[in-house]
Amino acid sequence: MDKVEQILSLIKPFVEEGKILPRTYDQIAENIDDFVFLRNFDKLVACVGLKDCKEGEMGEIYALAVSKDAQNQGFSTKLLDKIMQKARISNFSKIFALTKYNQQWFVNNGFVQTSIDKIPKRRQALFDHQRNSSIFFKDVK
Repeated sequence: MDKVEQILSLIKPFVEEGKILPRTYDQIAENIDDFVFLRNFDKLVACVGLKDCKEGEMGEIYALAVSKDAQNQGFSTKLLDKIMQKARISNFSKIFALTKYNQQWFVNNGFVQTSIDKIPKRRQALFDHQRNSSIFFKDVK
């Protein structure tokens, strides 16, 4: 199974629950460099993408998933550390995430809830108002 298939397999239960937006094989493959991964005993247990918004030195976190078998073992914190490192290397000043679930995790990890007008204009245009996601920002240090 290649990396794209592993990501799709990892996020599938969360997509089915409506917690992560569905993505195709081609969408993941075209953006595979956005992703950071965590493995446990050579099995993919966590991933997250960081998309360059090409506006305002901001990156968007997406498809953050920790397998159900690996939850509550510190993988989400390690994943956040890796994505922050990637954000620094990419010279982002801020990262943000849109979510309907686990808002407390974002708050506990230094994110601040904000309004849609704070995200890049191009991203605002794609915002799904019916989904009604919360928006969380974090400064990259």
